[in-house]
Amino acid sequence: MLVATVPDAFSQLRIDEHSYVVAVARGHVFDEDIVAEALQTPARYIGMIGSRRKADGVLERLRRRGFSEEDLDRIHSPIGLGIGAETVEEIAVSIVAELVAVRREAG
Repeated sequence: MLVATVPDAFSQLRIDEHSYVVAVARGHVFDEDIVAEALQTPARYIGMIGSRRKADGVLERLRRRGFSEEDLDRIHSPIGLGIGAETVEEIAVSIVAELVAVRREAG
């Protein structure tokens, strides 16, 4: 387990082009910071849970922080494949399915 601020956590992780980063923070408090840190890595996948409205707000704030449209195009949000998921378990399956799809596209 790693307990640290978002920047400190990222400095302790080895994230490469084979890594997948998914921002699923309680109450969405840290999602923007997690995504901002992830954009500074070569991660294969960067995803953020939440509604389209939330994602649009985060994307706008990231633009104001200096991230380019090319950077923002790396973000998957809302995450998960559209399988009609309703329960937490179904949402988890839809997210993992998207990760598998991205992995297979890379192969």
